[in-house]
Amino acid sequence: MKIHGRVLELATLEAAIDRSPGSVPSIVLHGDLGIGKSALLQAGVAYAQQHGNRILCATGYEDESQLAFAGLHQLFAPVMSYLDRTEPFHRDVLRRVLRYEPGPRPERFAVSAASLALVQAVATDGPVLVAVEDAHWMDQETREVLLFTMLRLRPEGAVSAILAQPLLTAAERRTRGLTTLEVGPLSDADSEGLLLDRCPDLPAGLRQRVLLEAAGNPLALTELPAVLTSAASAPGLVPGRHPLRTRLETDYAAVVRALPDVTRLALLRIALDAEGRDRDTPQAGPAPHPPKLSQQELLDLEQLRLITDGSTPTAPRFRHPLVRSAIIGTALPDEVRAAHAELAAAYHGRPERRMWHLMASATEPDEEAAAEIERAAEQIGGRGGAARAVAALRRAADLSPATSDAVRRLQSAAGLAVDGGQAESAAALLARARIALGSHRPGARDQITRAALAFRFEGDLPGVRKTLFRLLNNGEAFPERSEALWLLIMAVHYGQSPEDWSEVTRLVALHHDALDDDVRLLYQSIAGATELAAGPGTVPEHLANTANLLPEDLTARRLVALSLAASRADSLSEVRPFLRMLTDRESESGAVVHAVNGYLFSAQDRYLSGDWEAAESAVGHGLDLSIEHGLTVAAHDFRCLLGLIAAGQGDPDTVRELSQAIEQWATPRGSGLHLAYSARNLALAALSQGDYETAYAQSTRIGVSTIGPAFTGIASWTLFDRVEAAVRTGRRDEATELIAVASAAGLADISSRLQMHILAARALTAPDDEAVPLFQATLALRNVDRWPFETARVSLALGELYRRRHRPGDARPELRRAAEVFARIGATPWQQRAEQELRLAGVAIQTPFSSPHDLLPPVELTAQQLEVARLAARGLSNKAIAERLFLSPRTVSAHLYRIFPKLGITSRSALRDALDVLTPAA
Repeated sequence: MKIHGRVLELATLEAAIDRSPGSVPSIVLHGDLGIGKSALLQAGVAYAQQHGNRILCATGYEDESQLAFAGLHQLFAPVMSYLDRTEPFHRDVLRRVLRYEPGPRPERFAVSAASLALVQAVATDGPVLVAVEDAHWMDQETREVLLFTMLRLRPEGAVSAILAQPLLTAAERRTRGLTTLEVGPLSDADSEGLLLDRCPDLPAGLRQRVLLEAAGNPLALTELPAVLTSAASAPGLVPGRHPLRTRLETDYAAVVRALPDVTRLALLRIALDAEGRDRDTPQAGPAPHPPKLSQQELLDLEQLRLITDGSTPTAPRFRHPLVRSAIIGTALPDEVRAAHAELAAAYHGRPERRMWHLMASATEPDEEAAAEIERAAEQIGGRGGAARAVAALRRAADLSPATSDAVRRLQSAAGLAVDGGQAESAAALLARARIALGSHRPGARDQITRAALAFRFEGDLPGVRKTLFRLLNNGEAFPERSEALWLLIMAVHYGQSPEDWSEVTRLVALHHDALDDDVRLLYQSIAGATELAAGPGTVPEHLANTANLLPEDLTARRLVALSLAASRADSLSEVRPFLRMLTDRESESGAVVHAVNGYLFSAQDRYLSGDWEAAESAVGHGLDLSIEHGLTVAAHDFRCLLGLIAAGQGDPDTVRELSQAIEQWATPRGSGLHLAYSARNLALAALSQGDYETAYAQSTRIGVSTIGPAFTGIASWTLFDRVEAAVRTGRRDEATELIAVASAAGLADISSRLQMHILAARALTAPDDEAVPLFQATLALRNVDRWPFETARVSLALGELYRRRHRPGDARPELRRAAEVFARIGATPWQQRAEQELRLAGVAIQTPFSSPHDLLPPVELTAQQLEVARLAARGLSNKAIAERLFLSPRTVSAHLYRIFPKLGITSRSALRDALDVLTPAA
């Protein structure tokens, strides 16, 4: 195939394939739709084949973009025999991730490393070219592997790579390690050459109009002449002020209108079916009995350039997505409705898929259709698909003959809109329902949804409690009692009032028979009832029994309840698949509230497990979602977690700034939980700085009345901090009393982490000769390594005790272990404290800096973090940085959350000075 122009682009590709001196090993082709990226990629592949390269090729497909590692399977399926040349670990990772062998999915870094090893193994037999077309449609996991691999290719190596994807921002060219080649429009001369080559008989006048309208776009140059000459009814080109997509779609529509009705209507059903698959869950698949085209129709459609040569009678592949929209757009409304009705009948056994076609085919009130749509919407909403379920219930209300049914469906839609973070939509749906009711009383559903709005978006905890207490105490039975108690439990949990909790306990007993399992589990989790006391270090029976649950059994509320139960039992690490389902499935389906919960639990999990960077990343994603959708309660939850991380990292200024914002918001709303979290963060920050008096003062703001399973409040999880502050300020008797309260409350039965806290607290208050065995027993508890920060603090306390008792030989291993853990997780002040103790124990600790900044910890920023920091120092917003670096704004936020504590700063204004003295890690 002859390529017109593109001399520079072809030379660059050939140099990369030849590994010429000064060339780059990997190239990303960027360009507008139809600009010729695929042609250049094919030319590069042909050149590589001619020069003895092995080609690893793949193409991104929209339908496979949600299938993890689908692209990797394309790349590696032909070369799996080379796995025997890699290390056993790499073989095992790739066989599991590509599902050639059973087993848990490996971590992404392991997959990336194993993929690079396989490519290098293939290259032992000769040079290799990795070629990927439509890389933007590759699944996210494969794109991460490709980026990892391309960044590690070297010009002198035997592997090169070319990716083609649509035009992005100019920032992509700035990505370190990758060379991006923007493919622009053809010159006038090259455009005319291409047109003459493809359409030598095109009349001169039409040729000039094509050249003018195509503006150097090869797709337009090749497609427009065929479309125009095929459509006798086409009056000419659409005026140039319309974008290229509109012009092409209009011209495709002219060709579609000229088709025989039988063919056109068959294509309409196929196009609507494909559109339904795009909107629905991918599991539905094609229609059981799809429309079928004849072989002659396939040939005619291919000649008209509406489908590609890879089409089949039951699955024609449209040449361009605009062909599909042109087919639908040219059909009459009655034809579209009739086609939807046929597809609805075809999907009779698949309620969710059938629902979309019923919605589009119905033209007048129909209770049967409305009820079916409602049932499918409930299934979608139960799995977190809030956005789709809201639209379906709104349509079901439109089709409801009876006002009462319409009102119920509008109110249900409003409740799901709350889950989707759509406050305005929820309020509008409730208002519409009230108008339909006229003078009738709105009922429980209306009150519960309005309470949910007030809770999620305004944080009106007193108002929510008042509404729901009144509703549940009025003596009436109503179907939504589980939903009302769920919301009330959460509101009272945030209020942290034992009196309110006693009333909740009474209401749970009163309505016990009407409650679903999710509400019972939520109550038991927060109450710390005996069902949770399954023994130290184990997952509660509720969680253990979920192993055999099918995905469809795990509704969004069930996932949240299980995650909260795991959080209370310190077992979040054992339910990470649930957390991923919350963040991934619920984000994709529009259930923002549930996705935010997933990020919240994930951040807690990663913090406790010592992966503070991952915790910050989860906080960044969750906080961005919360702010974007106005979820103020959740936003302050994430600010509390940010403060906790900053406290551990030794950034008291950030902790104070966050706590001030939290308390200004929480105090008038009576959110005792947020106030307690704020006090906890300030206490930990003070402990990290050795300010024990302040730590004690802050920790006493958390009432001891919430210690223990009677109402498992924050006090139970801050026992060790409070005891340490009390002991170090000479309040040993008070510390002993706190331990007695916690022991009597049975905290040690909830998790091995709380058992560790109690034992370590006893050691702090015990005489020295009794403290050593208590500390040793603490560190010997099962699974305590799952909480490295807290375990390292116990090792530090034991090392300090040994050192004070003049036993440096015993002190050094404990102190060294603590210092290493603190350094790994980023707990800088604790690391410095452990290292100071090591010096006193006779160990020489080298200082990493020899400048006025000696007191700062070693700074290690990745190349991307450094670039983000430099752009932020220049005053660019997160959005502007994201556009320059081809990242998402959330990723930029996550980077900044990690960068600030590493640089020892708390604001963007300090970035410039910090970067002036920074020597980045190699």
